Amino acid sequence: MFMKKFSLIAVSCLLLSIICGNFNRNELNEIAIVYAIGIDKGEKGYKISMQIINPKPAGNPSIEQPPVIVYQDEAKSIGKAIEQVSKKISREIHLSQIQLILIGETLMKNKGMEAILNYVLRNPKIPSVVDILVTRDIEASQALQVFSPLEDIPINEVVKTLKNTAENWGSHQRIFPTQLKAEIISEGKEVAIPTIKIIGESNDAKNQKIFKKLSPNSYLALSGLTILRGNKSVGWLNDNLSRTYYLLKGALKTSYFDAHCSKREEFGLTILKTKTSITGHLKNGVPYFQITVRLIGDLNEFNCEMDVSNPKGVKKLEVKMEKKIRKHIESLLQTSKQLQSDFVGFGEILMIHDNSNWKKVQSRWKEIYSSSRFDVHIQILIRNYGDIQLNS
Repeated sequence: MFMKKFSLIAVSCLLLSIICGNFNRNELNEIAIVYAIGIDKGEKGYKISMQIINPKPAGNPSIEQPPVIVYQDEAKSIGKAIEQVSKKISREIHLSQIQLILIGETLMKNKGMEAILNYVLRNPKIPSVVDILVTRDIEASQALQVFSPLEDIPINEVVKTLKNTAENWGSHQRIFPTQLKAEIISEGKEVAIPTIKIIGESNDAKNQKIFKKLSPNSYLALSGLTILRGNKSVGWLNDNLSRTYYLLKGALKTSYFDAHCSKREEFGLTILKTKTSITGHLKNGVPYFQITVRLIGDLNEFNCEMDVSNPKGVKKLEVKMEKKIRKHIESLLQTSKQLQSDFVGFGEILMIHDNSNWKKVQSRWKEIYSSSRFDVHIQILIRNYGDIQLNS
């Protein structure tokens, strides 16, 4: 009995030391835990917004107060702006628990993110594994003031949604500072970053009472990808093209695709396995790329007048899905050329498969990329289709 109590006390002390160890032994009620940072373009340079956890007062659980508070300030540099925010707070700011860095759309278009990455990567207090998102149609400061219908700490819902989408749907993948920096400075490719926006009225989203409704009319939602050229945002991809982007990058684990079997009827596939192969070479100064995509999936939704108990019926569905995915790939490639951004990384592929010719065009890759030609092959295999028969 004594040993059991001793073990329980030891474990409790260990957990307490782990929790408190992150805060250099300061009392928890003397620190301000920053859970998310928003970085926007400000009149002075950079506008910083910090979402800070607002602990409930001890002994007064009935007092209503928001679970988080957002503090803001501006300065010529990011570090100075954070220092300015700290002067407004009676507690010591701690950045070690940051879960998300939000970058405003206007800042991404005008200044880019070089200074942001340099600051984040050089600051030992900021975790190396922290998600990065870019806002769309709103500023980062606005996004941090949106309440959540499911989570006490609003930004938790954003982070969890990003993780869930990455694991189950594939239209967004998580990206961290070190990974982002490596991709930006690498030769032969540009970068794509997940984006977020407010659905509904932004003013409603700031009202905590709105989220006591069964169906809140304003909330934050993931919204495709922003495309970079250099370190600045130059365009956007919707969810369909975002999923296609990850498919070509070989990063799509599982997802869902739908297609028409007639003008009014649709069917859907739950994708279980993907394999993408891209090779390239230079011929007469023109880049050529061969793209082969293979997908295996289960028939998930079926509203077609077609007999899939017959192999010919299944083959027709596979062909229709191949055409749909080919259309998405061609649209993605066209968008890439229009934006003059090789965000898929075809230059890197050319460097691997035709290195001698790559060295000849490396310095001019941004100019000659738009002349690239693509040969796309799609292969779909419907593995299971259950008891679905003729829909009559």
